Amino acid sequence: MIEKDIHARIDEALAGRMSQRSFVDRLAGGWEALVGGLDRLVEMLEAAERSVEQNPAVPRPAQFRTAFDALLRGVDGDGGPRLAALRTNIGAAGRQIEAAAARVRRDTVNIGVIGGTKVGKSTLLRTITNLPDTVVPSTRFNPTTASASSIYHTDGTPRATLLLHTWESFRDEYLAPLHELAGAGPVPRDVAAFRSMRYARAGSAEAGEAKADDYLRKLDAAHRSLASYEQLLTGAERTATVDFASLRPYVAYPRRDAGDPENVQPYHAVRSVRIEQAFLEGAATRLGLIDLPGAGEAGLDIDRQFLRQVKQEIDLLVMVKRGDRKGASYLAEDSYTRNLADSARGGVPLDDYYVVVVNRDRANDPEGEYFANTVTSVREVSQERNIRVLNADVAEREEVLGEVLHPLLRHLATRLAEMDRAVVREALTLAAGVAADVADFAELAQAHARDLGHLLPDQDDEFSVLAEKLRNALAVDLHALVRRYDAEQDSGASDTALTAAIAEAVAEARAWVRGGLGHGDRAAWLADIEGQYVHGDLEAKQDEYYRAKTEITHIFGRIDPSLDHAVQRLWDEVADLLRQRLTEELVPAGPRSLDGLRSTAEARRAHIIAGALGRLCELKEDYGSVVLRVTQPIIRLIHWESAPVAFAAAPPPQQPRPPQAAPGAATPPPAPRVPQAGGTRWVTDEQGNRRRVSFSLVAAPEPGDPRIRRGAEGLYDELSAVVDACIGELELALRAEARVMTRTLAAAADRFFDSMIRTNRSEKDYEHLCRPNLRSIWPDQFDGGNARLAADLSLLHEQARTTGELAEAIGGLHSGLRLSPGGGA
Repeated sequence: MIEKDIHARIDEALAGRMSQRSFVDRLAGGWEALVGGLDRLVEMLEAAERSVEQNPAVPRPAQFRTAFDALLRGVDGDGGPRLAALRTNIGAAGRQIEAAAARVRRDTVNIGVIGGTKVGKSTLLRTITNLPDTVVPSTRFNPTTASASSIYHTDGTPRATLLLHTWESFRDEYLAPLHELAGAGPVPRDVAAFRSMRYARAGSAEAGEAKADDYLRKLDAAHRSLASYEQLLTGAERTATVDFASLRPYVAYPRRDAGDPENVQPYHAVRSVRIEQAFLEGAATRLGLIDLPGAGEAGLDIDRQFLRQVKQEIDLLVMVKRGDRKGASYLAEDSYTRNLADSARGGVPLDDYYVVVVNRDRANDPEGEYFANTVTSVREVSQERNIRVLNADVAEREEVLGEVLHPLLRHLATRLAEMDRAVVREALTLAAGVAADVADFAELAQAHARDLGHLLPDQDDEFSVLAEKLRNALAVDLHALVRRYDAEQDSGASDTALTAAIAEAVAEARAWVRGGLGHGDRAAWLADIEGQYVHGDLEAKQDEYYRAKTEITHIFGRIDPSLDHAVQRLWDEVADLLRQRLTEELVPAGPRSLDGLRSTAEARRAHIIAGALGRLCELKEDYGSVVLRVTQPIIRLIHWESAPVAFAAAPPPQQPRPPQAAPGAATPPPAPRVPQAGGTRWVTDEQGNRRRVSFSLVAAPEPGDPRIRRGAEGLYDELSAVVDACIGELELALRAEARVMTRTLAAAADRFFDSMIRTNRSEKDYEHLCRPNLRSIWPDQFDGGNARLAADLSLLHEQARTTGELAEAIGGLHSGLRLSPGGGA
């Protein structure tokens, strides 16, 4: 059995892995923004360069061309193209960030298993997982594994789930790399085009160089077998569950020795396979095993899909090796696997990430001659990198547990937390290095944009006049909006959206009361309450009041979204007016367009405009919740102690007086008194506090006692009256609030108008805000010649500054990185 502390330490490491998610998410989000910023910067450089070429009147054209040529086609310190090198480094850092993000989201520890043909890889997997060879297949001579399978322990029902390709993903991830490597020309755009393709035969003169043959054979296999998997590439459902007995063709190549049809190869449509199965006793419960194609089986260069999968899904890579008469020593395919591990480890030390397992294989090497030679050879080479070498007969369960699985799990229990931190550190280090290069590039672009702008004729006077005219036109538009809201206020009109929501809530609440307090009718409510009332009238009353209060709170709680609609209407109207003057380039459509404009204004030092937009965008928070401010103080009065006592248990019926005894007769003993219930009891109030209340009741009535009916009817009448009165009070208060909302919206519109138009020196803000968008706002004046070029340079300058800030944010993450011993960032 595996030691209990290994389970606990692996669980602890996986918990630490989870704690890094927020940090890695910030890194991934910042990285995406940085790459997008650089893309936009390059686009603006190319646009500005085109403006130079299209403008015969540009002053000093050679200086402009030299600057843009240096930025777009300049060389780095190594003499290579600067942008091309930057793109290459961005790709490498991006893949490492993807690997870190995938790693911190895995809640299992995953061991990848790889090996050449007939070394015992599949046998090892079957030994650990108890799976049949239809799920983890093997053959005697040829490679078997066609699709990588992920096998996870489960205590539930075993199952296999296929994640299927679409035609597009199959084309882009499988066919396109093969086309490129085989020199087969453009990849077919659709299934029909692929079906009609005619590929060169491997080894033919048409095939060209011999290095293309392996790829042509794979293209031919995919083409010949298209009918067996074409239907799997279509449809909305991209997963499929397959029983274990039928799984083999989805994960393995056809068996020639078994007569499998060569044209049935549905594994082509499979992106990955997830298998869930109860592992043998002694394996970790949070263990995943990834069955990888062996050396020479992947068919694509490892820098593409194969390496990406290994980086993202595997914590430790195990190569299985077996000695035989032909290959007892360290071979080229072993170097391939070690190099794969070195490429995929992502900052984890190679001796933590990579382990070699030599298969003892007593069935085929009973004397152990080839096994001993292989162990010696592998250990000699592995010692150079401190790579561990384990050995066991992979068909023997006890050996696999004691000599392979348990040592691997002990290693992971000890090192997994540090391995996780290493992957995150590597991602951040690579990202920070690229970010520094991007920052240098952005700084250079910003300097060139500024210096080139000084070479152009000064158009500031014309621009200032146009900016002032734009502000004045906006003043007219906004003033008309303010007057309309003032007219609604003066007429005493209520906000339309809020008024409609109030009417709907009132109608629904009254219908609930009329409908037997939610039971359908009065008789149904009385029938349902009888049993509860017999158990305890006070508890019944308490429960019904709380139920009524909860229902009314729920009904009127839906009013708050209508407040959002009212505020959103004002925002949309303001955004439409601004968009008409400033264009959609500055005020894009959408519910958060004003917030985006505020950010732009802040970045462009248009602080007056940014402040006005910020205050308008905070209107919802300033106004608050109608439910908390208006409805809740009224609804909380629906309380069993606040209501008048409208019912009580009737006094017991008068007992007939016993007949008087005859004179001289013996006096009979008195009749026993009915015991009286009374004292105090614990109740829970609406805040959840428990306290004692006193009570005095006669003996509890029995079911069918008329007192129960009278008491329940009294409770129904009382509660209906209390709730109905509450609804009426809510309606009055909320209709008054709807009028307040109208006044609030009018005041907000007026305040925005004052800030945007009447604030001193606001015209300068319009210049700051609009300068980078001259061409779109005033196309007649600035969409040609030097004016167009000036506008392009202004946009370029701003984008270079923004890209530099994004790069600095990545650098800030790197400087502030703190990884706790438990693995948290």
